[in-house]
Amino acid sequence: MAKTGVMSSTESFSVHHRNWSQMVRAAAHTITSVVTECNQATRTMSQLRLAPDRFLPDSGRAPDDYAEFLFRTSGSLVHEPSARQRLAAGRSHR
Repeated sequence: MAKTGVMSSTESFSVHHRNWSQMVRAAAHTITSVVTECNQATRTMSQLRLAPDRFLPDSGRAPDDYAEFLFRTSGSLVHEPSARQRLAAGRSHR
């Protein structure tokens, strides 16, 4: 009996509902960020695993001619984000 309260008040429900919806949004945002990062990491790993340089015996040296250069860069290339995209993501422009 000591913990009884007014049952007709809707204020506590709306505050609880607002906190619940904020928590669900934050969890959805976190899950989306994790899935996006995992997809990007998987894409990067597959590009690195399938790169022609990986299968060359001396992949650290420069190509001997232009044909070898074209062969080494024949796979999909990893593009760096632009300065505008880095700034939008909160990273510095350097």
